[in-house]
Amino acid sequence: MLKIKASITGIIGGFISGMTGIGGGTVMVPLLTGFVLMRQHRAHATSLVIVIFVAISAATQYLMRDQIRWDLAIALSIGAVVGAQIGARTMHSMPEKNLRMIFAIFLFVVGIRLIFGSSIIDLSFDGNALSNNTQTISSLLIGLVGGAFGGLLGIGGGAIFVPALVLILGQDQHIAQGISLIVIISTALSGTAVNLRSGYIDKKIVIWVTPPAVILAIIGGYTAGLLDSETLSRIFGFVVLYVAIRSFYTTWLKSKTN
Repeated sequence: MLKIKASITGIIGGFISGMTGIGGGTVMVPLLTGFVLMRQHRAHATSLVIVIFVAISAATQYLMRDQIRWDLAIALSIGAVVGAQIGARTMHSMPEKNLRMIFAIFLFVVGIRLIFGSSIIDLSFDGNALSNNTQTISSLLIGLVGGAFGGLLGIGGGAIFVPALVLILGQDQHIAQGISLIVIISTALSGTAVNLRSGYIDKKIVIWVTPPAVILAIIGGYTAGLLDSETLSRIFGFVVLYVAIRSFYTTWLKSKTN
């Protein structure tokens, strides 16, 4: 039964990750904790290993369609890796409840904006008017902020990076997701290097989840290419809304138990 649950986790998580460019903290960890019933630390460490293979597989689809801007991907990756280390080191000295609420509100607003467009909430400006150097520096800063939040809250950066690339830098939804997958590979590799010493990685779950996750990530990435940017943005918006509501709920649940 555990093997079947792990395979189903791979199918669902792989497809969503491939189609939206979002990684483990948002998709895989909830499935591993809620469906496979793993403990949080083991689920987080195990998901990072799985996500390396998932993100690489999905990224190939975006790469074949030339939907990755490597200058922004590299800058964002550097910022995210550094930011994640800062966030992880300072997580015990920061008010997690307040941070989670701010993060959830931010994602809720972004989700509404992506679903309904600028007629409801106008957050964007023409980031394409910025010079390439300015876009690269902005990507580095977005990576730092997104990575720090990810390290502090234990969530994947894709939920931050993709909206930021679309709404701040004016990138197409497909390109933003392709960039996000490259960043996820970098941060997952960095996190796994640390987790290898912790003993939290469940190798058996990795073996069971990864094959179906990789196959469905490719299908998810291919499916994203069949959709126009507006439709894909709306789908991504619903995923972001789910993350926001889940963050609200878990924060409320923790406040009730403390």
